[in-house]
Amino acid sequence: MLGFNSMNRFLDVQAAKLAKSRYLSAHAFQYCGAFCGVMCSLFFLLAFVAAGFVSPIKPWWNAEQTAHHYQTHLTGVRGGAALLVVSGMFYLPFSACISSQMRRIPNLHYAVHQLQLASAAAGIFTFILPGIILAATSYRPYRNVDITQMFNDFFWICALMPWPTFMAQNFAFSYAIILDSRPNPLFPKSLSIVNIVVPSLFTGALGIHCHKTGATAYNGAMTFWVPGATFCVQLVVDAYFLWRAIQTEPEGGEMVVDMFPNKIPNAGLAEKDLESGASNGSGSDEPIHDSAANGTTHEPAATNGKI
Repeated sequence: MLGFNSMNRFLDVQAAKLAKSRYLSAHAFQYCGAFCGVMCSLFFLLAFVAAGFVSPIKPWWNAEQTAHHYQTHLTGVRGGAALLVVSGMFYLPFSACISSQMRRIPNLHYAVHQLQLASAAAGIFTFILPGIILAATSYRPYRNVDITQMFNDFFWICALMPWPTFMAQNFAFSYAIILDSRPNPLFPKSLSIVNIVVPSLFTGALGIHCHKTGATAYNGAMTFWVPGATFCVQLVVDAYFLWRAIQTEPEGGEMVVDMFPNKIPNAGLAEKDLESGASNGSGSDEPIHDSAANGTTHEPAATNGKI
């Protein structure tokens, strides 16, 4: 027991020293979050490359052809599944740091950065769930080929179709950027355009389950090539400007008000009380209510012999 207590004291001392290190500061944590955006983009891209999905396999292939791809790219598919899951891990701290910086924008309602963060939390399943499906597909590559083809279709639809969460997230971020009307805004207005245009390009995947050929099939330009390329680029661009925003934050942090910072609660009532006090002090005939005296009323002093 004595040795256990001594170890705890030692760990407490070491943890206290470590907590004061600049490597564990709020800035360092947020810089890591910004860098996670780049890592998410990189791992997402590498996952498809490793699995042999650049370019994607053909939606019109029969079950034997589809299963053959998984059987001949087995190691790459399994590695791609792992990379895809890990890319989702990077996406969440990146989005959390964006939400944290959004709170520094004056007049930004609490719901806006909450929408951005909630959408990101839902969006990570666009990375993790397809990765799990890909892992399950590669687990028994020599099963019935029809089952492999079904898993393959499930993978592509889950990977490309759930764009609405990203649209909600990016639109909330763009709204916050537009609302920042200060002379030196936290994020440039051009970034809001990027975060409006890019998710709008994802909408072509809405009909991915209806086509096996053409631009809206899962290997088409409007569902894979354009959304995939712009998504990876957008993550890097957002990460760069997030890094710049973090640099402007004071070391000790700054006051954050989640509702409307320029509107102080009960400010109007306080102003009226001050005006009332001033008028009472200048000889008004209005009685003065002293709240400290439990509601007792004091009559104004006599002026020139008159009450």
